[in-house]
Amino acid sequence: MRHGDRVKKLGRKKEHRIALLRNQCRSLFILEKIRTTLPKAKETKKLAEHLIEFAKHNDLAARRRIYRHIQDHKLVKIICDEIGPRFSERHGGYTRIYRLGPRLGDGAEMAILELVEQSDPDTITMRRKLIERRHLVETQSKKDKKKKTKREKKPKEKKAKKKPVQAATKKEKEEKKISKKKVAKSKAKKLKKEKKAKRKIKEKKGKKKRRK
Repeated sequence: MRHGDRVKKLGRKKEHRIALLRNQCRSLFILEKIRTTLPKAKETKKLAEHLIEFAKHNDLAARRRIYRHIQDHKLVKIICDEIGPRFSERHGGYTRIYRLGPRLGDGAEMAILELVEQSDPDTITMRRKLIERRHLVETQSKKDKKKKTKREKKPKEKKAKKKPVQAATKKEKEEKKISKKKVAKSKAKKLKKEKKAKRKIKEKKGKKKRRK
């Protein structure tokens, strides 16, 4: 039995639980509506309303308190400048929960957590693009830096190429062809003489055997 069960552990350790709630709040302030399980929605509601209460003050101390949980300067600015003033006349109850019933598969109780006063869908999409584009811009800038460093490198010294040998004249080519033909003819004559000599030697050996 756990007496004084104030903290819902959500089946996670402290560090994991805090990170989960911060991510849930981050997506809630960007999209202004999220779908999650009922226990997670109840815990994120506490943290989100706590942060909106700070955003209503909209001073440096409040921004720093919000930045502890949501470490994104652009989103902190949106919370303090857009979402906070929207609830200036309200005293609590900045979010609401809709129950959706059990989830297929594991039967977990699902719910929708949303802000009571929401902005237009166009502004929400623009906000999402503005926050998510930051990572794309950073990756592009890194690629550009790499390209610049490659361009700034000194070009390698080119080795002096050997001058191509001038093409032989037609007469030289013809002379080479004639000389090759002469060499081939002389080799053919030598082979014929060798064959004739071998035949004569064989014929003489055959005559001697017959006489015996």
